[in-house]
Amino acid sequence: MSIAELGALGDIVASFGVLATLIYLALQLRQNTKALRQGTAHAMAGDLRSMFSLLASDQGLAEVLVEAGHKTQLGGPTRVRYWTFTSNLLRIYENAYLLKRENSVSEAHWSGMTQLMIDYKSMAAFAGYWEDRKHWLSAEFRTYMETEILPIAPRPGIAIPGSW
Repeated sequence: MSIAELGALGDIVASFGVLATLIYLALQLRQNTKALRQGTAHAMAGDLRSMFSLLASDQGLAEVLVEAGHKTQLGGPTRVRYWTFTSNLLRIYENAYLLKRENSVSEAHWSGMTQLMIDYKSMAAFAGYWEDRKHWLSAEFRTYMETEILPIAPRPGIAIPGSW
């Protein structure tokens, strides 16, 4: 075997090595993407669990949400508590929206959060909050909310707090 033939054989072997490395890197990238999505979903679920655990354990906050469900105008501490809770919920959803754009949130998690917002925005006090405080959110997210979420009616049979 000549040196040229050995060189050609070496090139072929090296090509297989490069191909194997690329396959390995692609698999690693896929695993990292999956882990990132799972971590993101876990963090968002944890944020929502914390908020709803607070709601479940704080009767005063629960009463605020019941009142916000049927009153368009809230005053004093009730308004502050509702607006704070709503601001936190919208920040979680805005974060999820931005991560969804980057394909870091699965469709299943996104769908559940979107349905939550469709139902939540149907509370009587939400419209007032939105008009007064939507400027706290990114322009892109405001546009998304106003074109994709706010026009949607809640599913039939959904009991909004305050409607019981």
